[in-house]
Amino acid sequence: MTKSVYFTAAEGNSGTRPVVRAVIDQLKQDYPNLGLFRAFTNGPIETDGEFVDLLALIGREEDLDVAWGTTRQAYVRDEEAAMTDLVKRYTDYARGFDAVLILGLLDGDPVNPGVLARTGRAAANLATSVFLVVSGALRTPEQIVNLSHLVALEIQGENAPISGVAVTSAEHRVEEEQTPQDVHTPIVYFYDGEAVELSDAGRTIVREAMEHGSDVVTPLSFTSSLISRARAQRKRIVLPEATDERILAAADELIRREVADIILLGDADEVRAHAAELGFDLSAAQIVSPADPAYVAKYAAEFARLREKKGVTYDQAVETIKDLSYFGTMMVHMGDADGMVSGAINTTANTIVPSFQIIKTKPGAALVSSCFLMLMEDRVYVYGDCAVTTNPTPEQLAGIAISSAETAKQFGVEPKVAMLSYSTGTSGKGPDVDAVVEATRIAKEQRPDLLIEGPIQYDAAVDVKVAATKLPGSPVAGQATVFIFPSLNAGNIGYKAVQRSSGAVAVGPVLQGLNKPVNDLSRGALVEDIVNTVAITAIQAQN
Repeated sequence: MTKSVYFTAAEGNSGTRPVVRAVIDQLKQDYPNLGLFRAFTNGPIETDGEFVDLLALIGREEDLDVAWGTTRQAYVRDEEAAMTDLVKRYTDYARGFDAVLILGLLDGDPVNPGVLARTGRAAANLATSVFLVVSGALRTPEQIVNLSHLVALEIQGENAPISGVAVTSAEHRVEEEQTPQDVHTPIVYFYDGEAVELSDAGRTIVREAMEHGSDVVTPLSFTSSLISRARAQRKRIVLPEATDERILAAADELIRREVADIILLGDADEVRAHAAELGFDLSAAQIVSPADPAYVAKYAAEFARLREKKGVTYDQAVETIKDLSYFGTMMVHMGDADGMVSGAINTTANTIVPSFQIIKTKPGAALVSSCFLMLMEDRVYVYGDCAVTTNPTPEQLAGIAISSAETAKQFGVEPKVAMLSYSTGTSGKGPDVDAVVEATRIAKEQRPDLLIEGPIQYDAAVDVKVAATKLPGSPVAGQATVFIFPSLNAGNIGYKAVQRSSGAVAVGPVLQGLNKPVNDLSRGALVEDIVNTVAITAIQAQN
């Protein structure tokens, strides 16, 4: 992963010019392959004189058109769209570097209301920490401390950590014991607008700021990580529903951003003509006709073999694979694609039933189930099963828990599994509780390496104070990351309640337990949903 830090002034005209140059000089020594990225521009990027000069300083003048995120004007018009553009453009830019210095507020930039909160949101969404520049001119040590403290609180309130502070034009040094806990020490000092050669402590703070990173995971930073991971080992993903404009738009973005190699099903001339009318370039996509005799013969023969015990003949198989979901699933089964994403037009059953019949479960998996990746404000939860298994037995519930824990690990979430119930510990009785007790026992027996707790209520699973009262000493209670619902009824209600009430982004359903990855889309899926699901499918195929 590319290392990064967000360099920004705490206020206007803080003397950033010598500081940023000193920081760049040090970073060039530590990271020869260093990138520079301007988060917010004041208008046309070529008029951003300071940024142009800094790019020249590191010999990256050719990056000018791509090394910026969005404009301040765009952010005012539509914050969500501008922030999404910022993260996408940064993700595309940063992949070629060992480290990137992200530039926020510099001398000469307009200081608009809310600039510190915007800085915090941007840094959190870019999964990085903030290196602050504070002016010490005409300020006492106490005033410097108070300003640093208030600025840090505002930025941290948006889930971005502070990794370093530079004080410019300081007449007095702030002693270490005066520094608030919100601000990391040591502090780098600059006097009279000129950079003093960085001390050993100064060099250390610059390195540590770049290495600091962030433990916070926002929806945008998570989806950005999906794109980066999918790119690292590109896979071939088939999208059967090529008549849908959203699929074509997603295919265009996936190809342009080099996320995956895309296969579309349909008549090549018709698909390309439709895409061209919409302004999409699909010249790099592979387009396969489901009527191609070579594919039909190969897939029908294999499908008939797979379903021979069900009495399926070759002629019947030919008819079956005319269904695009079956055809796409056969592509995955036969190794002509690494994964499939469908469901923008078709129902969930249309997508997953062929996978049950053709791809089947992988060794060791109790069943095919599903989970949602719930992207909260500052973390990711995994909810299972919310889409496939109606009333799981204790054995199936244990299997869902194990599969969901594996999915969590696959996407960078440390699994701490809560087996949900209306009862915590031994407080409740009844067949529903007994089923969760048995499922928990089975799951622990099969996977003693996993942290699993159950039965447990949702509040005890996520709230530290409630956990301390209801289940003290549990390594899962109060800090669960994977939530297993006792039935599809509870799971589907639960994930939608959280999604609609908290604003969480629900990514999925992600199918788990299959030999090869197939994933379903909501028929109301947005283009970004399709892009994210393709990235998830590609990552599953890497493993």
